Amino acid sequence: MPSVFVALGSNIDPEHHLKVAVTMLRTAYSPIRFSSVYRTKARDVENQPDFLNAVATFESEESPEAIHKTLVTIERTLKKDPPFPKGPRTIDLDLLLYSNEVIHTPELTVPHPSMHERRFVLEPLKELLHAAAKHPVIEKTWEALLKGTLDQYIERMMIRL
Repeated sequence: MPSVFVALGSNIDPEHHLKVAVTMLRTAYSPIRFSSVYRTKARDVENQPDFLNAVATFESEESPEAIHKTLVTIERTLKKDPPFPKGPRTIDLDLLLYSNEVIHTPELTVPHPSMHERRFVLEPLKELLHAAAKHPVIEKTWEALLKGTLDQYIERMMIRL
């Protein structure tokens, strides 16, 4: 059965919105595991509140497109509506990996195209993946990719999902 990895992020009432998203993900995909929660600075548009980020993993026979549709539904339910691109948001759910498949459609790119550059994705991902496993496109280990992001601020939080 395919292994699925999803990134979660929020910087509007982030602890609340992460927990609501987690509840919705648990309803849709059980069993499901979550990484620790990390506080990070906004990257692309820096003048906004810090984010709380985590990664979830589960196995599913659903297609990547069906999973993506569920994630978008959760985002809509939680009223994700950034005031500008990369702006503050209640929740952001990104399909990171679908086993080792490479997918390029107008709606979906897997692996997520910038995940290998983001410590806020790689740090929680390493809790759920074997560090020696490799990115399916770049073919570097997740551990090696993480080492290239160590200059990015991240703080592990004591929040349970």
